[in-house]
Amino acid sequence: MAISAHVCLGQTDSSAVHEQQIDEVVVSARRNRHVDATSPVQTIDNRRMRQLGIGSMAEALKHVAGITVRDYGGAGGMKTVSVRGIGSRHTAVAYDGIALSDCQTGEIDLSRYATDQLAGLSLQIMDTDELLQPARNVVAANTLFLNAMPADGQEPKDQMLNATLGFGSFGYVAPSIRYSKQVTDRFRFSALGAYTYADNDYPFTLRNVSLVTRERRRNSRMSTGHGELNAQWKVDSDNSLTAKVYYYDSNRRLPGIVHLYTNDNDERLREQTAFGQMQWRSRLARRWHLLVSGKWNWASSDYRNGMPTGGVTGARYVQREGYASAALGFEASDGLSFGYAADYIWNGLNGSMGSLQKPSRHTILQVLTAKLSTHRLTLIGKVAGGLYLNGAKHGEHGQNERQLSPSLSGSFRLLNAERLYLRASLKQVFRMPTFNELYFYHLGSTDLRPERTQQLNMGLAWTHRFARQLDLSLTADAYINKVKDKIVAIPFNMFIWRMMNLASVRSHGFDLTADVQWQLKHGHTVGLTGNYSLQNIQNRTNSESPHYKKQVAYTPQTSFCLTATWQNPWANFSFTTDGMSHRWATNEHADGTRLAGFAEADASLWREFRINKHVVTAQFAVLNIFDRQYDIVAHYPMPGRSWKLTLTFAL
Repeated sequence: MAISAHVCLGQTDSSAVHEQQIDEVVVSARRNRHVDATSPVQTIDNRRMRQLGIGSMAEALKHVAGITVRDYGGAGGMKTVSVRGIGSRHTAVAYDGIALSDCQTGEIDLSRYATDQLAGLSLQIMDTDELLQPARNVVAANTLFLNAMPADGQEPKDQMLNATLGFGSFGYVAPSIRYSKQVTDRFRFSALGAYTYADNDYPFTLRNVSLVTRERRRNSRMSTGHGELNAQWKVDSDNSLTAKVYYYDSNRRLPGIVHLYTNDNDERLREQTAFGQMQWRSRLARRWHLLVSGKWNWASSDYRNGMPTGGVTGARYVQREGYASAALGFEASDGLSFGYAADYIWNGLNGSMGSLQKPSRHTILQVLTAKLSTHRLTLIGKVAGGLYLNGAKHGEHGQNERQLSPSLSGSFRLLNAERLYLRASLKQVFRMPTFNELYFYHLGSTDLRPERTQQLNMGLAWTHRFARQLDLSLTADAYINKVKDKIVAIPFNMFIWRMMNLASVRSHGFDLTADVQWQLKHGHTVGLTGNYSLQNIQNRTNSESPHYKKQVAYTPQTSFCLTATWQNPWANFSFTTDGMSHRWATNEHADGTRLAGFAEADASLWREFRINKHVVTAQFAVLNIFDRQYDIVAHYPMPGRSWKLTLTFAL
């Protein structure tokens, strides 16, 4: 069964195309189609995003259980995710099936990807059931799949032009245009251009004991744009090629922290990313399948500080990556199949401050997979191996490493008459130190060892249709994660910190999801979708330390999201409330670092209008309706009440 967003949203048979014409009941079923997966997977397609009132990546991730979003506020604020509390660097992000990378920091800023330009997203916790995957997608603890390319059958017209204009509070303007053309019966081409501008000068409340003032965010203006060229060539019934060329450019001012009445800052950051990638899928014989992937990536970040401290006025970094992957699948029989994947990755980094060694890394990854599937039972075993060869043009370089990590997962259908599955999975993963952790000025340490993580998950998944009008899907998963040799920054004095393998972190908790869709008569459908997560993410480094078993910084113990939807012939409506418990900004829970819990609410209205053969979609959303003041990252206040209007023209 396909797990990646690219595969799970792409159906080639005519029945899938027909089902897309049906209303929301089918959409609900598609969203929960992974009920029989051996590990938790959650998928939201573009249509479902619109039904839920989702207008940004941060809003989309609220609807995925187990995710903690670190948001620095506003349209231009960086957004990264941590799954089940083990850190954002343990979550891979794959764009159209091939992993994105940042060898410098190890984190992917998800604010770069707008949901109205995605066909869907899918979070795979632990292992995917799909055999034909690049090894890089398998060795990560979790993978977030983003799919921007239209799946086969989703664009039946010979050519299509989509223009979108979004605008809203605090100077937000976001136009985009996408053109797609079926050049021949077997070749399709598309081009996308998008631009976003925002002043981000939103008001916020500042509290200093009994004194409460109303301030305004400064120095937060941002301007970003990106373009894509995509091609899909179906050579014949057994061979196909997809290719992408991508460019991203961002200019933004960094607002800095808000501390008491200091809100002045003069920092600027320009980021550029360009890459080209391709994937070739082939059926070599009746039982043999091949997936070949390739990518070249270039990225630059240029930081400038007009109010320097310590004499640091700026820094520029350029990173490059070459990537090649081949995956082979073999169906030994109807219920037994095997897979093998091998990847080669080269990374290089040049920097004007820190990383003066000009480090590089050669990585070889291999994954061997066996899958047994019967009417009620699925078992998947995998062994992943990694060889890491570090180098540097100047000075010392990081240690070379060899790692071997097994995993095992399975699902069992408990009742023949019900889609009720018991699933369990066990996985060992490792994470190599990033170039910042190894080489950064006054901070990095070339002696670092990889982080090693053990993951255990057990859960139930159930989906049922009542009387052809009511669809119900429920999942419940309990988990335990252990991270050994976690990399943390330790101060030697006020000015010099060093990275060390000191921390041991243990996390345990559970995730619950529910989705109910009730189709009434006369085109009305009422839905209720929710998720709840309990996370105990504890520092287990030193049992004699006063900080032993304290919750890790920025991780709430509880978080939730609940959305009610009403699809009708007039104007579709959604109402979402989400929130989290209190968090701490430091692992030591120092005085003054407690971040209060919060709950907020959003509402959205949208409707499609047909003008001749064209479709116009209008969506209006009010975010943070009750103007709740809160921080996700300490001293980076989030926006209060705001609005957004999005118009889409499909020609």
